Amino acid sequence: MNRREAGIDSLFSSRYCGAMILKLPFCSLFRAVIFFSAIEITLSATPKATADVPPPMATSRAAKSGLALAFTENFNGPNGENLGVGWTQAAHYGVVNEQILHHRLYFRIPSGHDIPWGSATLDLANPSILGHGLHPGDYFEVTLRRQSQEGGLGVELFDSDQLRVGSDLVRGASALMAWNGITWVPIAFDKKGTPLKFDWNTRHIIGVRFDSADGHRANFSYYLDGRYVGSWPVNRPETVLDKIGVYTQSKTSNAKFEFHDVKVYTRTRS
Repeated sequence: MNRREAGIDSLFSSRYCGAMILKLPFCSLFRAVIFFSAIEITLSATPKATADVPPPMATSRAAKSGLALAFTENFNGPNGENLGVGWTQAAHYGVVNEQILHHRLYFRIPSGHDIPWGSATLDLANPSILGHGLHPGDYFEVTLRRQSQEGGLGVELFDSDQLRVGSDLVRGASALMAWNGITWVPIAFDKKGTPLKFDWNTRHIIGVRFDSADGHRANFSYYLDGRYVGSWPVNRPETVLDKIGVYTQSKTSNAKFEFHDVKVYTRTRS
């Protein structure tokens, strides 16, 4: 679901359901109270930002301490649409062009009419990449930059369009956002609780540390340019992160983005 659809659907649903409850007889009203109580419990279980207190590893350097550089992707293959071994591409709601050019992965969205998004996913379990996924304590990072005035870009986990963290679509500086199952919310805040904003037309390094997983929920910490900025838990049964990726999305035409220097750090395992 894209940002525009989520916002409209949530707003319409809440207003419509509220109006309908007022028209219900007592018995139906009692059932409605139970129904909305269940919804409240469900929403309270959705992931929330936990960026108020930095973890012990407050820098990416500390997060990578004790890990070994296990894989690097510099997109050294020939220029063209083939991203190389281990990579798959996807696009929805419109055309998203992806290509390698001069050791960079470029995305271009010709038309933003339906707010299309595109992604590139790396299968870490591929024998030519790592041969296994990431475990708690492991880390990866990617350098990215928005080349157009508007559009969103960021990183993706588990090959899921519901597990993305990145910029907003708007022009100028914007917050680091995550999808919470209903809408996009900021996850990086200053000491006063105000969302931090970043210039996405400047190159940044987004780092992700796999903090923990218990078979029900997995926790991840995010770093920007070497500094911890926020954490984000996701409801997933996996205890190993086997696919990582990048994504872009835009509501304006001719949006352009670039990615490079994908690096994966892991503990030495026998």
